[in-house]
Formats: sequence, structure tokens, C-alpha cells
Amino acid sequence: MKSKVSPGLFVVTILCFLLPFITVSCNGQKVATFSGMQLATGTTLEEPQMFGRPQRKHVDPEPMASLALICAAAGLALSFLGARAALAPAISGAVGALLLVVLQSKLESDITRQAQGMFRLEYESGFVLTLIFFLVAAAWNAWLFFAGRRLSTPAPQAPNSLAQGASPGKDTGANGAP
Repeated sequence: MKSKVSPGLFVVTILCFLLPFITVSCNGQKVATFSGMQLATGTTLEEPQMFGRPQRKHVDPEPMASLALICAAAGLALSFLGARAALAPAISGAVGALLLVVLQSKLESDITRQAQGMFRLEYESGFVLTLIFFLVAAAWNAWLFFAGRRLSTPAPQAPNSLAQGASPGKDTGANGAP
């Protein structure tokens, strides 16, 4: 029977991309909040103007967020292969978590460079939960893989002179002759 834990972990990870990932604020005022899906696929924002209609601004997709979402989808697909192939979804979960950490570093660097310290990033529940579920999925699948290997590998047996055909009362020499 296949475990439903691994696919479930990756489904929850993908659902976490729908939650707020980051909030950009300036002097304590929220400027924008982005979900993981918006970061991965890009979005359009409306910037309020002092006078007139709000201005529309396109935000390009973040490649690291896109790759992390692809890792979650790949982990989901690979988790249906069963416990024998659990190393693949474990790697997918670990790579997804690593991509989120790289994304965090990149966003911090971009905000610091472009806004010269005026803007501040806050990482919301979606980002934190996605990172946690990636790590849990990686750990679970790694455990499945190594537990499955331990069960399928026969334990080494000690040499037994009875099993090799020697009689119990005779002492054998180096070549097996009495």
C-alpha cells in the first residue's frame, strides 16, 4: 500500500503558494502584499496616485519562486512512484526549500539596492509554511527511502561451519580436509 503522506505534503505545499508570501511596506505603511503564486507567475499592481486614477504596474515573475513551485509540482508527481523511489521527491523538497531561501536573499538584495532602504519586506505565513512543508516533505521522503533500503537489504550472515558442509565433530584444515 502506498503512503498518502508524501503527496499530501506536496499538495499542502502547493496550496501554501496561494497564501500571502511577502508584504512590502514603506515607513510602516503597507505598499503591496504578494502571494507565492503572484511571485511565481507575475502580477499587475495598481499604484495609487496623489491625483487621478491609479497607475497599473506589471511585476515580472520571480524565477526562484517559479522554480520552487515547479519543485512542489514535481515532488507531488514523483511521490506517486512509491517508497522505493522516495529519494526523488526528497530531493525535490530539499531543492524547493533551498530555492525559497535563495528567493528570500534575492528579494532582500533587490529591495535594498532599488529602494535604498526605504522599503521593508515582511515574510508572511505563506512563505514560512511553504518552507516548512518543503522541509517536512524532504525529511519524510528521505526517511521512507532509507527505511525502505534497510528493509530490502539482507543482513550479512556470519560464516557457519555447519552451513558449509563440515561435520560437527571433525576439525577441518585450511582446504576443508580432515
